[in-house]
Amino acid sequence: MPLQYQPLARLLHPEGHSDGVSTVCFSPNGLLLASGGMDGRVCVWSMCSNKLLYVFSGRSPVLSLAWLAASNDKLVCGMEDGTIASLTLATDVIRLNGFLAHRFPVERLAICGTQLASGAHKEVKVWARTANGDFKDPTLSGFWAQTLELDAPPRSSYTSGREVRVTSLHWTAAPKCPSVLIVTYLSHGIVAYDARTWNRIRATPVPGYIADASLSTDGKFLVTSNMLTGFELFHMKAPAEVEPLFSFKQDVTARRPIPVRFVHGDHAIIGGTSHSQVNVWDVVSRLKQSLHLSSE
Repeated sequence: MPLQYQPLARLLHPEGHSDGVSTVCFSPNGLLLASGGMDGRVCVWSMCSNKLLYVFSGRSPVLSLAWLAASNDKLVCGMEDGTIASLTLATDVIRLNGFLAHRFPVERLAICGTQLASGAHKEVKVWARTANGDFKDPTLSGFWAQTLELDAPPRSSYTSGREVRVTSLHWTAAPKCPSVLIVTYLSHGIVAYDARTWNRIRATPVPGYIADASLSTDGKFLVTSNMLTGFELFHMKAPAEVEPLFSFKQDVTARRPIPVRFVHGDHAIIGGTSHSQVNVWDVVSRLKQSLHLSSE
């Protein structure tokens, strides 16, 4: 039976966000929620008390967030000015270390162990945690060392005139590739890279415009938010080798980028809309529940 959702709490505080919230991310244990906003603030909320615990105020809008794997006190933020900031939550302060990483806004982040992938417009860079990346010394010049910058995705006659834009990053594994980075692009489909050699494994074109995507935990399914066709579920037969399964009906008349995510152990899909509503689909039954967001 599909889960039923009821309003639980509104996370508001006078010292919280003063402008639109652009990204949210739960900690690995689910007890904390980090939110980033166009006001340059990162807020960390308790999911037990719904209280605001920490606030970091920066000079540039926050566009992406990612917690370090198995860490509930360290997260990475991508900024509009191209900066990547590492935050450590101490008892009563936030320790910060940041560096200029890209020439464009950092809209996508993905972490796997000691590796960080960042996406900014057409750029995809891979970083490795440095020996001093324990976040204990806030005076260090950097916790991440650049490993490489990926080449642009392959072009076809259909996409040669279109700009390259990264829309999602995902770490996964395959039988012959223990570490794989999957990149989706707005117009250039899905590309998989072997993280041992950084050779391209496969590139698969996808009709339309991929605005966002989410990969299931086991790496077998990919759901995309397509600005022309709505939400689409694919079976990932091999890295970047996708087989279409079915689509979820979604209003795409506004032609806006809409976020989409797997939730609840990959048994459900949650997606936004352009009209103050969130939809949740059960993957098996495909039944939908709509959650209406208050504008108050």
